[in-house]
Amino acid sequence: MSYTHIVPQERVLIESYCLEKKSLSYIASQLKRSKSTINYELKRCKPYNALQAQLDYDAKR
Repeated sequence: MSYTHIVPQERVLIESYCLEKKSLSYIASQLKRSKSTINYELKRCKPYNALQAQLDYDAKR
């Protein structure tokens, strides 16, 4: 089983879905990712910010 990292474009989509108050399940289905992946991503920063999440990801790489 291979793992693919969330790309910056997906982070922007996650941020926009959050601003629209979309559910975790909805976001996961739209991005074809598991709910746990989206949940982990949303925990990177609150409120979710795509740029800040990407900076956090880059710092941990």
